[in-house]
Amino acid sequence: MNLALELEKTLVDGFDVGKISKVAFEIYQDHGLELTASMDRVLLILMAMGEGVEFELNESEFLELIAEVRAM
Repeated sequence: MNLALELEKTLVDGFDVGKISKVAFEIYQDHGLELTASMDRVLLILMAMGEGVEFELNESEFLELIAEVRAM
């Protein structure tokens, strides 16, 4: 699984916090045992965005997180 690519696909229709959070949850459920600790941390950050504005990343922060995932 290419986590960075899967996360980038969420941007096709524009930056949508709810969609990103939902996709992160689906990836977490589908690939939980395959995830490294770093991938797990990223997905937990993204899933938390659906819990309230205080947890939301802006688009720039999200793109930085994707770049971090690529570097893993």
